[in-house]
Amino acid sequence: MRLALVINRSAGSFRRLPLDTTVATIAQVLAEAGHAVEPHLVGRRDLARTVSTLAGRQDLDGTVIGGGDGTLLTAILAGLGREKPLGILPLGTLNLFARDLGLPPDPIEAARTLAQAQPALIDLAEVNGLPFAIWASLGMHPWTVRRRDHLQRDGMKKWPAMALAALRAFRRYPMIDVTLELKDGPRAVTTPMLFITNNSWKEEPLPLSRETLDAGHLAIHVAACSGRLSLLLLMLEAMIGRWRHSGLIQTFTAKEVRVTSRKHRMMVSLDGEVTVMNSPLVFKARPKALSVLMPRRGQDRS
Repeated sequence: MRLALVINRSAGSFRRLPLDTTVATIAQVLAEAGHAVEPHLVGRRDLARTVSTLAGRQDLDGTVIGGGDGTLLTAILAGLGREKPLGILPLGTLNLFARDLGLPPDPIEAARTLAQAQPALIDLAEVNGLPFAIWASLGMHPWTVRRRDHLQRDGMKKWPAMALAALRAFRRYPMIDVTLELKDGPRAVTTPMLFITNNSWKEEPLPLSRETLDAGHLAIHVAACSGRLSLLLLMLEAMIGRWRHSGLIQTFTAKEVRVTSRKHRMMVSLDGEVTVMNSPLVFKARPKALSVLMPRRGQDRS
């Protein structure tokens, strides 16, 4: 295959990996498997422009993106993965999508796996027409991420910024009042956290991965927490992987859900990237809308 290799040099892994050596080794691994590799090493500001240009290229057979889940979302929003397969190398902080695919956490080992991968169709989700790959959140989570980003811009490192932002969110305890319009009727909820995932999560300790990538449904999780103590207990249950049957969370499954609020605009996190959208929010499953490079069945993905 003729592959474009796009590496986000701002990705979190490059705080512990040598940038040039890692990129050169990844390109070499793909080339040794017979692929023609066209490397692009870009920063955060140039990422969207680069992937938009590549999405219009007819001479490429696919694109491999090196970065985190936010990098992947940027590529999907640009149109990559619609007709030609999109590969992901785990170079971010959590790398949830790479975990879902079963890729090794080491980016060079992941490149070896992708070098033998095959195209497959998996699901996307969308909100008001805007696609996302993994999950969306409302309430305390996007509030925390937005403030973490502000702290990072002021010079604080990512994890200390996240910890301080989470502490401030816990102290403020922002709640949202929304109505979920589901197939069996509307449900009014008041909650600190609302999560909508593209297919269901496994019940496992954090960080979570998904049970399947092509079931064609959304899973809606509502934190039924009236105060800080109950939220702490839910977080503990999530950390040890016993959250699914908790009395502190309500879960619904649907192909579409409409989230309405008295507020005209709502803060939403899509795959960890925060945006503000007009209400109502209409979430839909988009079955098999994304073409990815999937590890072959039986291939070693440890």
